[in-house]
Amino acid sequence: MKNYVAICSVFLLSACLTKEYRSGVPMRASQIEQVKSSTTKKEVYDLLGSPASVSFVGAEKWFYYTAEGKIFAFLDPMFSKYEVLTVKFNSDDSVNEIKLKNISDSSFDVDLAKKTELPSEIKLNFFQELFGNIGKFNSSGLPSSN
Repeated sequence: MKNYVAICSVFLLSACLTKEYRSGVPMRASQIEQVKSSTTKKEVYDLLGSPASVSFVGAEKWFYYTAEGKIFAFLDPMFSKYEVLTVKFNSDDSVNEIKLKNISDSSFDVDLAKKTELPSEIKLNFFQELFGNIGKFNSSGLPSSN
């Protein structure tokens, strides 16, 4: 029984430790300057590697981020540094716009009023949900060309 209490107390105390948190791609000022002077998607990929996220809504955008902070126990990390680099491309895969935002910027806040309606947010009534797929598929399982 004493061993059980000792093991539990060790796990409990270890959960209260503060840990350093680092995530994303560490970006140096020299890299960002090189990205600003780059002209194609391939050059950006060669400099920073694969993006953390890609947006295909509207013009294609690549997002890179770097985050540093501390985690206390099981709580969310407290960031001391959080940067997001956004690279926007034209239709011919050339760089159109580059933005670097820090967590300290007032423009970093997300405007929740701006919202894209997703298919899951489209409101259907009971009968539209129940009978919505009738006639959309043929016997082969492929969508019909109606």
